[in-house]
Amino acid sequence: MAFSAPAAYLTHQQKVLWFYKRALSHLESWDKYRYYAWLMRARFEEHKNEKDMTKAIQLLREAEEDFWYRQHPQPYIFSDSPGGTSYERYECYKVSENCLDTWHPSQKAMYPDYFLEEEPPPGGPLTKALPPARKEGDLPPLWWHINLFNYPM
Repeated sequence: MAFSAPAAYLTHQQKVLWFYKRALSHLESWDKYRYYAWLMRARFEEHKNEKDMTKAIQLLREAEEDFWYRQHPQPYIFSDSPGGTSYERYECYKVSENCLDTWHPSQKAMYPDYFLEEEPPPGGPLTKALPPARKEGDLPPLWWHINLFNYPM
């Protein structure tokens, strides 16, 4: 889930879907997960074709309140997730790729697939930071040519 939007911009269907996924993941903390998941799915299916939007919004609000009161007191948190016991534990052991520049060519020859020299694209060199400009002096084809905050350029 790379996209995150404020709740005001989500449709009702998206709000219901996100709530269902969040509630389903919290149900994994209970010992009778499959039974509770079945009950929750039946509750959602019962009101699936609700046409009255005010009633649908009220049902979602009641479901969120019910979810809040029935949360597990000690929810299961995966160890590598934020709040888990191993979250970012091995960050200090990650080494940047520029240390590979110090390798001897014979060492690099042992890993030919990793050290393949890729030809630059015809429009110019692509880096991971910025795409190439279309022509000399042009701005890159993304958003930074738009003056969002009316700063002088």
